[in-house]
Amino acid sequence: QSGTYILLLGIGWRRGATAPVFADIDSDRPVVDPIVQALCLTDVVVGATVLSLLLALAVKVHQTAGTRDPDALSELGG
Repeated sequence: QSGTYILLLGIGWRRGATAPVFADIDSDRPVVDPIVQALCLTDVVVGATVLSLLLALAVKVHQTAGTRDPDALSELGG
């Protein structure tokens, strides 16, 4: 996942470019591509959300079954 971030940021990087904030720069100055930065940030947020969900699920399974060992868990009951 980190390698993907580096690849995407490398694609959007331009030598001598600045952040895409146009309030204080000339319109002819090159800027980096903000789309790849937004994609990387979105992927970080999605990854953190998935990790949080899995950790919450592991805690709930441990509270319910008393173990975190997958081999010791019986079939899920409804």
